[in-house]
Amino acid sequence: MRAGVPPRDIGRVLSLQHDAVVARLIDFSIWRHGPAPVAWAWLDLGSAARREFTLASDQDNALAYATPAPGEERAVDEYFARLGAEVNAGLARIGFGVDNNGVLAGNRRWRMSNTEWLRTFDECLRVPDESHLIRASVVFDYRPAAGGLTIAASLNDRIRAAREHPSFMRLMARTATGYRVALGFRGQLVVDRGAGAGAGRLDVKRGATIPIVNLVRFHALANGITISPTLDRIDAVASAGGVDRAMADELREAFDAISRVRFEHHAALIDAGAPLENLIDPNELPPIERRELRDALNTVRRGQKRLGAWAPAGL
Repeated sequence: MRAGVPPRDIGRVLSLQHDAVVARLIDFSIWRHGPAPVAWAWLDLGSAARREFTLASDQDNALAYATPAPGEERAVDEYFARLGAEVNAGLARIGFGVDNNGVLAGNRRWRMSNTEWLRTFDECLRVPDESHLIRASVVFDYRPAAGGLTIAASLNDRIRAAREHPSFMRLMARTATGYRVALGFRGQLVVDRGAGAGAGRLDVKRGATIPIVNLVRFHALANGITISPTLDRIDAVASAGGVDRAMADELREAFDAISRVRFEHHAALIDAGAPLENLIDPNELPPIERRELRDALNTVRRGQKRLGAWAPAGL
C-alpha cells in the first residue's frame, strides 16, 4: 500500500500466495498418506477464486474427484475427506479462518465426485430453492487451484446456461439486491448502532464488498460470462452490452475505492500488531477517501435499484 500498488494487484498477489500455501499443504497430506486413488481438483471459491483474496479473508474451498469405480466410493471419499480436513486445518493454523457456513473441502457437502458436482450445478439451475441459491452464490465463483482433474469446461457450460433459467435468475437477482450498502437514506455512511464489537463502525466487507460482488456476479450470469474476477466481469459485461460503458466505468471505480479502503485498513492493523478484521470508523478516514467511499456505495445502490426494478418483470 505504501508503494502505491493498486488493490487489484495486491489481491492477485495474495491469491497466488494462498494458492502456494494450499499446494504445499496438499503435498504434505499426500506424502503422509500416499498418492490419491483417482484424479482430483482443489477448488478455490469466493474471493480466492476471484483472485481478490485479503489477509482477513476466510477459507472458502471445495474438492472434486473423478467418479470412483463401483464399490470404491467410500474408500475414495475417505481419502479426500482426510486430505481436505488436513488442508483446512493447516490454513487455520496459519491464520486463515474457517468459513462460518462450513464451505470447506473437509465438509462432505463441499467434497464430491465430478459426476455429483455436475448434478449439483444442474439442480441449482432447475430447482432454485433457498438451499441451492446459497450454494450457487458461493460455488459459481470457483477456480481450480491444484490437481489434474478436468472439470472446469463442464462446470462453465452450466454457468453459461444459467440465464436460460428465469426462476434461478430471479433468485440470483434477489441475492444481488439483498445485501444493502452501508448508506443511510440521505447518503451518509452508516455504522453499527449495536453494542457488540462492531459498534460505531462500518463493516466494509458486508456493507460494501459483498454488495458490489453480488451485483456484478448477477450481470455476469445474465450475460453468459464465466470468468470470476470482479473487474474482468465488469469489462466483459460491458462488452456484451449487459451494462452501458458509463455504468461499467462507475462500477470499476467503485470496486477500486472499496478495495483500497479495505486494504488500507488491513495495512494499518498490521502496523499496529492488531488482529485483522473489516470494521472501519468512517470518521477516521481522510475526507477524500470518505467521499470516495460514499460515491462508491451510491454507485452500487443505484445498480441495485435498477436490478430490483428489472428482475420482477421476468428477466
